[in-house]
Amino acid sequence: MCVAKTRAPGVTLLLLALATPAWAEVTGRVTSLDGVPVEDARVVGPEGETRFTDHRGSFTFPALAAPARLTISHPRFLDATVDAAASPVVVELEAKQEIFQVIAVSADRGEASYAPNSTSASVLRVGELATPVSTLADVVAAAPGVSENGQGGIFQTYSIRGVARQRVLTLLAGMRLVGERRAGVSASFVDPRLMDRVDVIRGPSSTYYGSGALGGVVQMFPRTFEGAAAEIGYEGNGDGSHAVVGWGDGEWSLGLAHRRSSEGEAADGRELNDGFDQASATLLRGWRRGAREYSLQAIASRGADIGKSNSDYPRRVTVYPEERHLLARFAVRADRGWRLDAWVHPNDLVTRVRREGNRTTTDNEAFDFGVSWQSESRLGTNSELRFGCELFGRRGVRAEELVEPIDGRAGPTILSMPLDGGEDELGLYGAYERHWRGATLVLGGRLAAQWQRQRGEGSRDDSALTGFAGVVVPLKPGLELAANLGSGLRFPSLSERFFTGVTPRGDVAGSSELAAERSLSTDLALRYYGTRLFLSVGAFRMRVADYIERVELADDSLTYVNLPKGELVGLEMDGAYRLGRSWGLAFGGHLIEGRDDGDAPLADVPADRVFLGSSWRRGRWSVRDRLEHRFAKNDPGAGEMAVGAANLVSGVLARELENGLEVALVARNLLAESYFASADEQAELARGRSLGLTLRWRD
Repeated sequence: MCVAKTRAPGVTLLLLALATPAWAEVTGRVTSLDGVPVEDARVVGPEGETRFTDHRGSFTFPALAAPARLTISHPRFLDATVDAAASPVVVELEAKQEIFQVIAVSADRGEASYAPNSTSASVLRVGELATPVSTLADVVAAAPGVSENGQGGIFQTYSIRGVARQRVLTLLAGMRLVGERRAGVSASFVDPRLMDRVDVIRGPSSTYYGSGALGGVVQMFPRTFEGAAAEIGYEGNGDGSHAVVGWGDGEWSLGLAHRRSSEGEAADGRELNDGFDQASATLLRGWRRGAREYSLQAIASRGADIGKSNSDYPRRVTVYPEERHLLARFAVRADRGWRLDAWVHPNDLVTRVRREGNRTTTDNEAFDFGVSWQSESRLGTNSELRFGCELFGRRGVRAEELVEPIDGRAGPTILSMPLDGGEDELGLYGAYERHWRGATLVLGGRLAAQWQRQRGEGSRDDSALTGFAGVVVPLKPGLELAANLGSGLRFPSLSERFFTGVTPRGDVAGSSELAAERSLSTDLALRYYGTRLFLSVGAFRMRVADYIERVELADDSLTYVNLPKGELVGLEMDGAYRLGRSWGLAFGGHLIEGRDDGDAPLADVPADRVFLGSSWRRGRWSVRDRLEHRFAKNDPGAGEMAVGAANLVSGVLARELENGLEVALVARNLLAESYFASADEQAELARGRSLGLTLRWRD
């Protein structure tokens, strides 16, 4: 066997020179220069036969005369023409500009179901952001249509297109993250520096990911270390520090991280209850045996003394004394097109609320797990069918509550268990993908069923259908139109139905008769891929029904109800421009409005915002910065307040040293703006100006 390399404009062709008859099957794979599969690349044979690559970048011609001249095109890459004299063929396409190496990969389809490339999606590389990151919210808020939500601190949550809390599904390498916090899952129990990238899908995705993806999906992927690496850093506001060490050899990868922070300060000098201490680790292993690929992942985290930053402090002090997570996942991928995933996630969170002479300690624990199987098959030359099933379950979901007097006051000590149950969710789904004349059509559907149980209160079951239709149509070279119609679903959580007890917001009583939340969304986007410019402009409209909302019965007394229908509409823009080899710009923003059928504003709709960022590199110096303008929000929804406008500036200035060292100066809120990260009525001011120093080393 010998290896031959042929170069064509924008492409490198690697041919494994095997004996090939005059007519033979020709198979191949198309990737970017860094090895990422390129989906929906158009491959045209010598007689005009056309094939489109699948999500693995693969294509097949049943019979071609050798040598066969193939023309490969994709709106995000340079066109190429190659002579394939042997099979299999591996083609590496060159992106039209550097940013398309990232843009070409929409939210990952291989870890948990998949979403079609007609959806609005962003890929955020943690190490390439202009904003210093300490939480997952810091990362995802860099994408258009995404904003911070909730009350702040390390548990800061986020909204996608004005949909927040448990209506946004969060995944960690395919493992669904859920919790009993009514604010939603923050997923900040893992240091973001141990993550490689975060994928954000905007819009209903329940057909592909199950209950909870009413407004979108956020999925994190762990960082794979190659060789040895280390990082230490210090941040002035809050006297924070972090340390990361990692090692990998191509098969194994190990990452360890520790970070801590004391209470920070807002721009006006007030102390914030947002300190924490946290340690986390990742262990990854991948190997191949024959026609199958295997992977093993383990992620562990332990947090202590995590403060909750809100306006009740110090009248009511909320602290999470302990948070523990262990996630383990095993996956098998077969070359024949099927995969099997299984994972477990035992977790525990302790919440302590001190108010009016009493201290309430609530210990939430659960054992979550999931099993999924998916297969794909070709139907003819330009069609593909994917189908699968998955089970998500929770066992031992318990909340033990202890109320005891403090400050020398007399009173009874009360121990209760307001939540003791479990749940299962079964999903059966499928999707059909068809290519014709350069266009792509995707149709999908899911049947989901849920069973919940609470000791002493019986059980509840729900079922629902969701569907999706998407199309991508090339209008002319470099310009495409994407349109979507999709439905979203979220079943009520165990806490919303059954928990009755004390929370950081007050006394909450569950409502067992809650109905599932539903949404129907339409999207339309134009995407342009030029030599220097990428621009995506889109509009969406989402109808929501049976929104589950917390309502106040009396002071510090709350419950849940299904609200009437409402509507969210908005515009999103995302773009990048390459000024030259050293300079690049990124820009975007969103306008979102949400109203119920009575024309009252919906909660969780963020303030409109626009941003402009730049990156520059020359020699050993590099700069990344971002300017974001947040407009005032004067139409708050229930449980919200009006917030003013703000200009936020952040950046990173780095210098490469000798022996693999790099030093970086990082800045957050450089203008010392006094602002609220969200309109939540209990939100506290965000941290003021903060400067830090980071030292990195790589072998």
